Amino acid sequence: MNKKQKIEDIIKCRKQIDLLIREKYYKLSKKYDLSLEQFQLLIEINELIVDIAPTVGEIAKNINNSPNTVSERITRLENKGLVEKIRDKNDRRISRVFLTESGKKLIEDMDKESSGTFLFDFLHGMKEEDINNLLKCLKGLVEKMSKSKL
Repeated sequence: MNKKQKIEDIIKCRKQIDLLIREKYYKLSKKYDLSLEQFQLLIEINELIVDIAPTVGEIAKNINNSPNTVSERITRLENKGLVEKIRDKNDRRISRVFLTESGKKLIEDMDKESSGTFLFDFLHGMKEEDINNLLKCLKGLVEKMSKSKL
């Protein structure tokens, strides 16, 4: 197998890994009566809440989506009792998005069920030497991609 074929195989494997992970999260989100997009949005909201709850616009910008689309998805999550939009005290034009207790519990339950990440369990079963080689290669790839002008 020449270098070009190996690179094509690597790209194919990466796509397969992405699909397998996506499929696992899809099944998990369905179990909790969520679409994959709703599940991902809940995770995003949870990660964005640091000191202050994010606005719809901040969430939209962070996930590269239009504010209207994100607002519709948030409304659906609100109808399920998982998030709440509250007007900002300082600027009534802005709504901030908070996770409800039900939303926090759902994320916690799904995180426990997925063992934090599906990939961890699969990698944990690999030989130490293989993990070291994979880590070295991935770090090198990330470094090269980070330096790329594209």
